[in-house]
Amino acid sequence: MNNSDKTLCVVNPASANGRTKKTWRALESFLRGQGLEFDVRYTSQPKDATNITREALQNGYRRIVAVGGDGTLNEVVNGFYDNGKKIKDDSVFSLIPMGTGGDFARMFSLSAKPQRVLELLTRGEELEIDVVKGTFTGWSGEREIRYYINVADVGLGSETVYHVNNNSKALKGFLSFLICAVYSILTYENKHLTVKVDDKEVFTGKSSMVVASNGSYFGGGMKIAPQAKLNDGLLDITIVKDFSKIEILRNLPGIYSGKHTNHPDLIILNGKKVEIISEEKLYVELDGESPGTGDLEFEISPLQMKVLI
Repeated sequence: MNNSDKTLCVVNPASANGRTKKTWRALESFLRGQGLEFDVRYTSQPKDATNITREALQNGYRRIVAVGGDGTLNEVVNGFYDNGKKIKDDSVFSLIPMGTGGDFARMFSLSAKPQRVLELLTRGEELEIDVVKGTFTGWSGEREIRYYINVADVGLGSETVYHVNNNSKALKGFLSFLICAVYSILTYENKHLTVKVDDKEVFTGKSSMVVASNGSYFGGGMKIAPQAKLNDGLLDITIVKDFSKIEILRNLPGIYSGKHTNHPDLIILNGKKVEIISEEKLYVELDGESPGTGDLEFEISPLQMKVLI
């Protein structure tokens, strides 16, 4: 690290059911023992990570490292922007994954192992990636805009994340998501919706799930978009048609391995914008967060960001 790489670690000590606090203390001690210089701020309530990140970038920090799960990642990512503008042009985001999910981290083999974090902070490469703007109805009932860098969806996937975020995360990420996925499959009723891609209607009917992917993984390791590229200027859109509960359970192993893409009841296409419209209530999930409901729109933003990997 050089002097121009002023770094702040934004730590969510409550992530992973509180395990992050202990894990981070040991990791911080190791990193400082290796001579690394960085500052630390802890979150204590929702949106703290976003506000801390904005303040840090306005005060001269260049590198912001999220320490926690996918939800912490998303809050920090949103802190890079204010009123539709990037706060600091040469700013860099990175992640030390310690929470439930870890889907963005999977693409780059990021981990909380001390040697991997040391390598990340001292020899990591900067990669410019796409950022996606999501527009939806927040829990307050007002229309909201939120950015994401990995995956967003409505339907079975978003219901699963909603249940994960509203239940104990005492189990490891994979097990938490798997148990909540099975519960959601058994209780979820497919929704009637319309999907438009780049202003063209591509589907109307009952659907189990619609996924707008920038990255490849969601749901605690499901490889929903194996061909997705973070910097190609396109969303990988997956529309799962009216699957029965048995069909979904039968196809779960294929989704985890990314071998589902030839299924005849999937529509897979690319585009810069996807709109999802329904008269039924649709939970929205983006980067592991459950920020509200549909109708909704996901669109590639011109506001790219640099990530340290």
